Amino acid sequence: LNTNELNENDPNRSNRKPNIEILELKDDFVKFLLSETDTSMANALRRILIAEVPTMAIDLVKIEMNTSSLQDEFLSHRLGLIPLMVEPGNTFVYNMDCDCEDNCPQCST
Repeated sequence: LNTNELNENDPNRSNRKPNIEILELKDDFVKFLLSETDTSMANALRRILIAEVPTMAIDLVKIEMNTSSLQDEFLSHRLGLIPLMVEPGNTFVYNMDCDCEDNCPQCST
């Protein structure tokens, strides 16, 4: 048997033709209803959406003096977890796309 025959005869295989109904659509927001599919398809869609949304985070931290009991690396990591809000329309060049040698005002703040 080839793999196509196995997939076609699989009793657990369902016709994955998901139905997506757009409930609300704005420039920076979409609300939709996903139906007639299983959780694996919904999870795959969720992962794709998360991966494709541009994000911004604290990447480089310079600690001059740390008098706390927490290590510098721990503090830097925690700072990187803070969600940053950016006004729509503000342009920012990702450091991987910037032509500078180090960090410049275009790709860092």
